Amino acid sequence: MSRTDGPLPRLFVTAMIVDAVGSGMFMPFALLYFVRVQHLGVASVGATLTVVNLALIGSSAVLGRLVQSVGHLRSLILGNAVRTVLFAVYALTLPAPLAVGALALSAVLDKAVWVSLGATIARLARGPASRRAFGTVGWARNVGLCLGSLVGGVLASSHSTAGLRLIALINAASFAVTTAVLVRLRGQAGPEADAPARTPAGTTTAGARQVLRLPGFALLTAAKTCFAICATVVSTFIGLYLVDDARLYGWTAGAVLAVNGALVVLFQQSLVKRTADRAAPRMLSLGGALYAVSGLGFALVSPLRDTVLPAVAVCVALVSMTVYTLGEIVIAPTSDGYAAELAAPGMEASCMAVYQASWSIASVLVPVAGAWLLLTSAPALWTAFTAVALLGAVLSARLDRAERPVTVSP
Repeated sequence: MSRTDGPLPRLFVTAMIVDAVGSGMFMPFALLYFVRVQHLGVASVGATLTVVNLALIGSSAVLGRLVQSVGHLRSLILGNAVRTVLFAVYALTLPAPLAVGALALSAVLDKAVWVSLGATIARLARGPASRRAFGTVGWARNVGLCLGSLVGGVLASSHSTAGLRLIALINAASFAVTTAVLVRLRGQAGPEADAPARTPAGTTTAGARQVLRLPGFALLTAAKTCFAICATVVSTFIGLYLVDDARLYGWTAGAVLAVNGALVVLFQQSLVKRTADRAAPRMLSLGGALYAVSGLGFALVSPLRDTVLPAVAVCVALVSMTVYTLGEIVIAPTSDGYAAELAAPGMEASCMAVYQASWSIASVLVPVAGAWLLLTSAPALWTAFTAVALLGAVLSARLDRAERPVTVSP
């Protein structure tokens, strides 16, 4: 597969942007869609996603082996093709059991596509180039997500369900275009570029135990789980916290989230290029520290709203999100690229599947635990956030030590 455009072919990056435009339109309004169009209750949606994510945690290595046997790029194409059909069907009002089944299938396909994507990038780029590759994909997806969310917000603002149905259809179209682009890319590269990999001798099963026994992989996955929990807390609760608990205006939450997307788009590429050659464990520790500082800042927003001018609370919220985003820019491409570096040849999909289970764990833990903490005390939520971020930083530091060879004194 040609690498003349950098770590990743330009056509591949284009496919990621197109994919993200549709996802950016649908994801922020997914819950609204299932409630208004499919007439599912919020509890039904939450329970379905919890059950699916629990199942995905236990079956992550199996999913990885399946992707490995089919082929990384071929799995990516098939996943997007099936999602095209699924989201076209989403435009219809389905009976409740079918709607729940479609929601569950969508969650499984999302995980399969992410595993396929990570394994594909791991095949295309190794070493520091893998961090630049994951940084490029992250940048491309954020561009698409920002554009999609703007259009999706306009369509979802209608009180009728027509706008939500149109969002689902546009998302289906984005998956169709992505599928076509990836098929063309595979045709240019030749079938040998996506041939199912042979696992090394003694690791043919490539189960979770085999993956976690790889040097440093268990510590990296644990640290990534901490960071995924922090990211899920922010994406799930920051809007609710700022509007309901801190009693700031609704535009504040929009502005804070806009700062996050804009900073990623503007600075991620340049930052990754400058830090790609630096030790990954140290960069992850730095990112965890930035997360912890942002958590302390978010915890101050509500008290400041009560004791000082609201404008001060808004400024602290914006600064805290800026610090959080810097941590995100450091952590996301570094951890993904480092996972690709640690993956044994022939086990890329299995390794990325186990590594990506960190997001499934966060998806199960955060909604329930986070809601309980927020209802108990908003400072408790952000104190827990800070503690988890620091734990991720400590695990990353231990990863740095675990990498160093043991020397024996003469």
